Amino acid sequence: MKFRLYLPLFLSLPLVLSAANSAENFRLGDDALSGELWEIATLHFTEALKDPTLPAERKPIAAIRLSEALIRGGKPAEALTLLSESFLQGTPGLNFWKGQALTALHRFSEAADALSAELSDEKSPYKTEAALTQASLRIALDQPDAALRSLAGEAPALKLRRAEILFDLNRYKEARAALPKPEDVAESQRPNVAFLEASLLLAEGEPADAASRFAVLLSQREGLSLVRFHATALGMADALAATGNPKGAAESLLVFIQENPDSPLLEAMFDRLIDWLPAVPAANDPIMDKLAAWIPPSDPASAEILESSAATRRLAALALFARATGLHRMGTAAARQEATELLNRLRRQYPESPSASRALIQRARWLLDDGQTAQAFAELDATQEMKDTGLQGEALFLKARLAYETGEIAKAAELFNQAASFLTEPAAHSARLNAALSQLREGAALPILTNGSVADKNLQDDLELERALITKPPAAAKAAIEAFLVRHPTHPRVPEARLAVIEAALESSPPDLVMARAQLDALTTQPEQLEKLPPVSIAMAKLRIADLSNDPKITIPAARAFLEEFPQDPAAAEASLTLGRNLFQTGDYNDARLVLEKLALSDPQPVRAQAARFLAAQSAALVATPQSREEALALFDQVIAAGGPIVPIATMEKARLMIDSKRIPEAIKFLRKWFDSLPKDDPLRLPAGLLLGDAYAQDSGSTQSLAEALAVYDQLLVHAKTQPALLHRLQYFRGMALEQLPQPGDSTKKRENEAFIVYHSVLEAANNQPPAEWEYFERCGFRALELLEKAERWEAAVKLARKIASFGGPKAKDAADRARQLQLKHMLWED
Repeated sequence: MKFRLYLPLFLSLPLVLSAANSAENFRLGDDALSGELWEIATLHFTEALKDPTLPAERKPIAAIRLSEALIRGGKPAEALTLLSESFLQGTPGLNFWKGQALTALHRFSEAADALSAELSDEKSPYKTEAALTQASLRIALDQPDAALRSLAGEAPALKLRRAEILFDLNRYKEARAALPKPEDVAESQRPNVAFLEASLLLAEGEPADAASRFAVLLSQREGLSLVRFHATALGMADALAATGNPKGAAESLLVFIQENPDSPLLEAMFDRLIDWLPAVPAANDPIMDKLAAWIPPSDPASAEILESSAATRRLAALALFARATGLHRMGTAAARQEATELLNRLRRQYPESPSASRALIQRARWLLDDGQTAQAFAELDATQEMKDTGLQGEALFLKARLAYETGEIAKAAELFNQAASFLTEPAAHSARLNAALSQLREGAALPILTNGSVADKNLQDDLELERALITKPPAAAKAAIEAFLVRHPTHPRVPEARLAVIEAALESSPPDLVMARAQLDALTTQPEQLEKLPPVSIAMAKLRIADLSNDPKITIPAARAFLEEFPQDPAAAEASLTLGRNLFQTGDYNDARLVLEKLALSDPQPVRAQAARFLAAQSAALVATPQSREEALALFDQVIAAGGPIVPIATMEKARLMIDSKRIPEAIKFLRKWFDSLPKDDPLRLPAGLLLGDAYAQDSGSTQSLAEALAVYDQLLVHAKTQPALLHRLQYFRGMALEQLPQPGDSTKKRENEAFIVYHSVLEAANNQPPAEWEYFERCGFRALELLEKAERWEAAVKLARKIASFGGPKAKDAADRARQLQLKHMLWED
């Protein structure tokens, strides 16, 4: 049993980020945090920190918000690195976010220290949040008293959480004393206070009052989370049962389940229904009738079972188990026979359900109750065909697995240890390992395990490896597994550990290719180790190493070989994407398109399929034949229609292709619609507007198009207030449009004077200092010079040429030479 998360590989596509200033990035980042778009918030606060215009006093704020986005987005290690920067020292809230990052990294002791430091800071804006987090940390470590000490204080939020913990500890009197008054807490927390008040009344022996409180909550559910709302329904039923009305309690749950068949508390609700079944149910018992209605027709076709939703399957499995229990209680031979058939059907049709394991144990329990020990053992060991008393340990093992799957981790650890005392090796070793892993899941330290009075070294070694395998982040996992290999070079799981090191090295940021290659070489030079691993895993490791090495000459053959050897493996889709991307990078656009289009049509993973279709469209566009370009436009339309984060990129790529294909009117119509649909403050207006202006400018001979282009560029100036490079570019495009537009009232003359002013403003803004960029800066300068020459203003032209040269740019010599040529040609001598 391993707690490892295998993440799929995704295509890394370049993002098109607009040139927003720090204030804009702050706004967009805050909006993203409010919308729980952690990756978007990360992008904007990262850009804000990069902005040289960011005021010094805003830099720590940006860093703290970036850290929050990273932590909430599952990147606590990156957040912790940022929070260690010296410029953040003394920043309010620093230790709070350090505590959050350390908690996410399972460094609980350090997290507690950081949160304690935050709690001792009188200026902290997060004192309440820090206390709540520290309390949750202590609860996770099974330290409820320490959690309660963390919540010492009179803040209503702290009192509410303290009351909840005390209630869970069955310390109802103390919970009652801690419970804040509804008017003292935030309005959003009042439903939670009401829920706890109702729960306390039920625990204090006031079920009638509790029922009325639960009823109010059920009728006014606003403010309750989904789980708490469903817990309210469960509490209502418990209150009715406590008043001596189990029939009414059962009816309330039956109605609620009918309306909410995918309830997160469905298992607890069915447990209540089983408890409230009569000792000997009648044939027409309402609970039994409803359970029968939730069970699909007997033995439907396998295709129907597979096509049914997960919620439907879960409900059916629970109904089968509960009805079987009720039938067995009836006591007749026919009812008991039907109960057995229902349990067998449950195990046959819904093997993935926890109820299937419960069915096996339930059937064994019934047989044991009837004194049929041999048959009970045979039932438990149906697949193994074992006949010895060790099956008792197997039953305990199954119970432990059930407890683990339903979240009862501490109980699972106890049951696994009990199973080990009945089982023989190696099953006993497996049971003890699972017990230890359950303790790790609970956050316990690496336990020292014993088998009788002798330390079980093999088990301890296995456990050390398991802990290394679940370590986060990948860089830490790599170090932990490498340490295991150094300490245990002959361990039988060395091949598995080496493969895990390769995966962790490739997932690290940046990837550690040296380590990955070294471990792969160690495997391939030892055939006896290589034989213990799935060939597809080794092939994928080789392919990923080649791809991350940016060597298409190696990657392309490796991807083709993978697809030829493992065409039906789930990893084949990732290999196809890698192949298509590398073919694209080498300019083999036809082959790239064939591979990527095939993947886009067959891949059930929508993100990867859309990325493949987008690259296929780019490949078709770059083939540059009329037919291929038409097909590229159709592919871009498919990407845009599918929605998702790459729609803006696809939209711009389609527009660029239309412009390059000289389909100017279509491009203008397409871009105009998109540009006008974007809010004035949307960063996408900048790239969309630049493309639209380019399209207008290429609409040859159209004065109206030039005027539209100028209007678009004027609208984009707002984006260039703090970006000189963008301003230079926009002023150049504005000047070019003005040069070609007629003067109002005199169509025989062009607006060249306005164009000159626009061009010259770029030189003026530089204030005799080197500009942020040279290309459009010098373009503006030389266009202004040409206009002076066209107007035969020779002295001014000479001076402007010298000014252009004075900046020392790439064309400074050309400007100086032009000044001398004009001076000689027109005999302009200085006094």
